[in-house]
Amino acid sequence: MLLVIARVLLSWVNPDPYNPVVRFLHQVTDPVLYYIRRTIPMPRSTLDFSPIILLILITFVDNFIMKSASDLAMNLPVALFGNLLYALVHALRDILRIYMIILIVRAVISWVNPDPYNFIVRFLYDVTDPVLYRVRRILPVMGGLDFSPIIVIIAILLLDRFLLTVLL
Repeated sequence: MLLVIARVLLSWVNPDPYNPVVRFLHQVTDPVLYYIRRTIPMPRSTLDFSPIILLILITFVDNFIMKSASDLAMNLPVALFGNLLYALVHALRDILRIYMIILIVRAVISWVNPDPYNFIVRFLYDVTDPVLYRVRRILPVMGGLDFSPIIVIIAILLLDRFLLTVLL
């Protein structure tokens, strides 16, 4: 999992391809990422989303195996559908938390004058603008203050707290 997280971080920057650590990470993760890139359609972008998808799949499988193992350890019957639903809810929670972190980073970046041509800034805007635009249409004009990230973060926290807790 740590190797995939390192690969996610490497996909955001342009590392030296001759660095031995970078070469090792590419050799270890490229076979799985190649399969993901071939089977799941990805948007054309400067960022590679396949390591993020691999990270979500790993957490899904990890949660499924850990829940099944804990059921076996307590001499309970293993409910495959229940454990799959449990793993799906945890993967959904992880996605919501990652999106919340992206929203927080975007809000902090908006306090300074970010370079609009930076690919990370463009990625943050591309990922958050569709949701924030819908919230901005509902909110009244506040005179230069944008409360839409706060509203979306509160909605994510409420969704995490109530809906996902009920599913668990």
